[in-house]
Amino acid sequence: MQRVKHRFLKYLPPVLGLLVLGGVLVGLHGALKRLSFADVMAALTNTPRLQVYHALGLLGLSFCFMLIYDVPGILFAKQRGDFPPLAWRRVGLASFCAYALSHVVGAPALSAAAIRLRLYAQWGVPPSGIGRIMTLSGTTFMTGVCVLLGAVLLLNPYDLPLFGHTVAPLVLRTIGAVLWGLIIIYAALAHGTKPLAVFGVNIPRPGFLVATAQVLLSCADTATACGILYVVLPTVHGLTYAHVLAFYMAGFAGGLLSGLPGGVGVFDSLLLLGMAGYMDPAAAVGAILLFRVLYYLAPAGLAGVIFISHEVFITAGNKLPPDPNSFRKKSRIKK
Repeated sequence: MQRVKHRFLKYLPPVLGLLVLGGVLVGLHGALKRLSFADVMAALTNTPRLQVYHALGLLGLSFCFMLIYDVPGILFAKQRGDFPPLAWRRVGLASFCAYALSHVVGAPALSAAAIRLRLYAQWGVPPSGIGRIMTLSGTTFMTGVCVLLGAVLLLNPYDLPLFGHTVAPLVLRTIGAVLWGLIIIYAALAHGTKPLAVFGVNIPRPGFLVATAQVLLSCADTATACGILYVVLPTVHGLTYAHVLAFYMAGFAGGLLSGLPGGVGVFDSLLLLGMAGYMDPAAAVGAILLFRVLYYLAPAGLAGVIFISHEVFITAGNKLPPDPNSFRKKSRIKK
């Protein structure tokens, strides 16, 4: 029985890698199929060059956030003594590929988890460490959504598409306060070293500093992404970054609930509804298209090339992923 289990764990990562690779190719194909080169070039030529440069600068900053998105999870995983030495370039590779590709593969929570499992298992990270990384990487994203969406609901509820003029501001502000309250509770529960007992299950705490890093990283990443959209929009009197952030968070929340890759359709529709009072729909569509190319397709295309090249390198070298328990066995031998 133990031998069968070992074989299963040995060949699970390569099989998972093939499945992830197929999902990446299908996701990229589906995303590119909805775009035409003529539409992209029209959106690019209609955007002033200085605005494109600003967008590219913000995109570079966004790339940096994608590279370090797994750092809170790594710090949490390292709290266990069985975490192997891991080069930061590998952390950046796994973080960037999981983040960028999950937007086009669809079902971000599952696809990002599969990519992380595939890569970290290759590098000898034990299942407990991978579980901690995946858990915190998933919650990192949601902490930023809660903070920024909560801020929009508290400070600027009237700008929310569909809901800003149909739902009472008090209701929206109450929802925003609840979202902020959830983050405060999460940070408070994360503090301490003693595991948190929930229904008889001991849940390890990441620590207050790691939880704070999650919130700050996610907020900075989402705010930067919204900044890319803002700078490629036509300059319109009265349209501020705060307004665009309200449209963006509403569209993002709707797209997230839809489960569609990149929230396509839902995200764009809510953005258009919000911008309808400020600009011509055709101009807004062009800006949204350019934003999708910059923020979704450019990182996903680069991550796809990196991930596929990595898989080809592993396959060509006939390198099987190391046994997840090998590091623990070596540590015992040394002792």
